[in-house]
Amino acid sequence: MGRVLLFALFVGVIVAIVVILGSIWNSTMDQGRRALKPVFGPTKDGVMAPNGLQKVAYVALIALLFGTASGLLGGM
Repeated sequence: MGRVLLFALFVGVIVAIVVILGSIWNSTMDQGRRALKPVFGPTKDGVMAPNGLQKVAYVALIALLFGTASGLLGGM
């Protein structure tokens, strides 16, 4: 009888952890969608206008690619 109760308690803890992680995941995804939405809405092509964070990320990616390709960052 004790083993059944321990197993039920274990399953309950696993379910609680999954529910908590699922709610954290959903709230994080909702906040990300709200943060990345452009102020003026999508352009007439249907493509979203880039915001400041996306521009900084593109510049950092290009700098990283040039640094790696030239060997300055790749040799470290």
